[in-house]
Amino acid sequence: MKKIISIFLKTSLILVIIVSLLEIISFFLLKFDHTELFSVKNYVEKTNDNRIFTLKKDYDDDEFDHAYEGRTFSIITSSERLRISKKNNLNIKDKTDKQKFLFIGDSIPFGYGVDAEESLPFYFQNYNKNLIVLNGAIPSYSIAQTVERYNKEFKDIKNIKYIYLHVSSPAQEYGMFGVDWQPSDSWTFADQVLRPYHLTNISIPYYGDSFFLDFLRKKIYRQALKKKKIGAFKKKQNKQSDIKFVNYLNLNLNNLYNLTKNNDTILILSSANMPKFSVKNRTAEYERAMKLLNKTFSDFSLKRSDVLYFDISSELNIDSKEMFIDYAGHLSAKGAELTAKKLTEFIKK
Repeated sequence: MKKIISIFLKTSLILVIIVSLLEIISFFLLKFDHTELFSVKNYVEKTNDNRIFTLKKDYDDDEFDHAYEGRTFSIITSSERLRISKKNNLNIKDKTDKQKFLFIGDSIPFGYGVDAEESLPFYFQNYNKNLIVLNGAIPSYSIAQTVERYNKEFKDIKNIKYIYLHVSSPAQEYGMFGVDWQPSDSWTFADQVLRPYHLTNISIPYYGDSFFLDFLRKKIYRQALKKKKIGAFKKKQNKQSDIKFVNYLNLNLNNLYNLTKNNDTILILSSANMPKFSVKNRTAEYERAMKLLNKTFSDFSLKRSDVLYFDISSELNIDSKEMFIDYAGHLSAKGAELTAKKLTEFIKK
């Protein structure tokens, strides 16, 4: 018996030493491994809720992105975690009766790829001096993250007359994963890559996240990207998966609507606009998912008098190369100004 206990103790000690060494080595290796399993940019910070991340307060720096021919664009945030410009004087705590217009959603209303002065909210403010325009969008945000952020950060703001929502996630994910799509799937596909390895959301009781497991996740993810294995996840959609997708969208739209309906607020749902010049780069599954998202938004608005559907995709695509800066549908300065002008006409009706 003593021999068995001795062997057990020695084995346990060896295991503890091996695990400790792996943790220590992984800890130092992670210092040099900047792989992100989802997009955590310099101007955002992680949260411990369904937002996953949110904008940092009082951030002011230039963002570099190789997708835009190496150009940089300025990102400045306020103490209320809104994107702002040095040229505007928004006041989220304005005590007058001046009404507010809140943009929420993803990188399109945020104005990713351009300075704040070339973004949709900035141009819209120029056309609507009678309103206080707030840019509460964040790049890469899904519909669920957007609703969660509104609930935690914006729902108590006074005098919000309009809320403008633009998101394309989870349409991208549904377009890629089809029948295998899960509501928890993120736009970076990290969960989908790690799922077959059973490495998602592992936390050790009384210890937390393992440095070794984190390093292993990042290693697998990098290899998958390098070998372009992500394309292998593409699956067809079917009627049942469509219903699941639409139900998920309606669930989140209803959650947002219920948070706003008692505040005399008009909810504006924007279509997700796809540049005509990128049509050859889009799969049929992606096109189908985006059209289904837009139809769901439109149908939702038709059932409620205080919800509107805003769609100027045809106008933007008269000259798509002038209106968009990339295949993802980010607006150029011209595209943002046109959208702001049409949106102004839209709400004045």
